[in-house]
Amino acid sequence: MKRAFLLSMMLSLVLAVHAETYDYLVLEKTDGTSVTFTAVGLSFTFSDGNLVTNEGTTLPLKELSKMYFSNTSSIRTLDLPTSGATAWTTTGIHMGTFNSHEEALSHLPKGIYIIKSSAGTIKTIVK
Repeated sequence: MKRAFLLSMMLSLVLAVHAETYDYLVLEKTDGTSVTFTAVGLSFTFSDGNLVTNEGTTLPLKELSKMYFSNTSSIRTLDLPTSGATAWTTTGIHMGTFNSHEEALSHLPKGIYIIKSSAGTIKTIVK
């Protein structure tokens, strides 16, 4: 019995030494979108069917499908080309051809657009 106890204690110690550290907590929602939080210093509580973070974010539990830690954020930085961008609405209406992505964003009204350039195609929001 002592031998089994000592073996389990040593195994627990080894597993604790090899624990991973993660930078972000990702919450996936039932609509397929995700919300990312910096894991360091993050705390949350549950109140009235909601998850409430110490940052002030409130998310209904019924809208959450998955929660996991990650070393990468769901926010990506894109290197956008400085020339040639064509914009369409999500319903396929051509909104124009612009000299750059920045010019397209400055001339388009609020909405969601598909912008194609030499670097590829992206979906973007104009607020």
